[in-house]
Amino acid sequence: MQRRVFITSLVIVLCVVGWGAYKLFSTKSAMYDTQRILVVVRSTGEVKEITDRDIIRRIVDVVVHNERDGLEGIILQPYTYSLEFFTEDTGFGPLLCYRDLGICRFEQDTMGRYIEVPDEFFRWIEEGLKEQPSK
Repeated sequence: MQRRVFITSLVIVLCVVGWGAYKLFSTKSAMYDTQRILVVVRSTGEVKEITDRDIIRRIVDVVVHNERDGLEGIILQPYTYSLEFFTEDTGFGPLLCYRDLGICRFEQDTMGRYIEVPDEFFRWIEEGLKEQPSK
């Protein structure tokens, strides 16, 4: 019985240490260093910023993890939001987001790649925009 507890404990500790090492040494997207997101609201032409770290992290998580292949053709309808991600050293974007389609795509040609976004994605953007006065 004591040996079984020891082996179980050892397996759990090894799993935790392995997971920690993976998280520590795995590469992450430079996009996670985003400090602010510049947003152009297509309907009004307003340019605003999102600086809330929690909202930025949620948006970046979706962008990094939900990219897919298979977007064929040209999207003719106007985008809802255009997002540009700024880190200390570089920037990403613009990312054109289409609320009606539930997708975003980078403006430059990405060979059929797009990002599936949940409805919450647009709520997060709007939440971030409410916190900042318009420019």
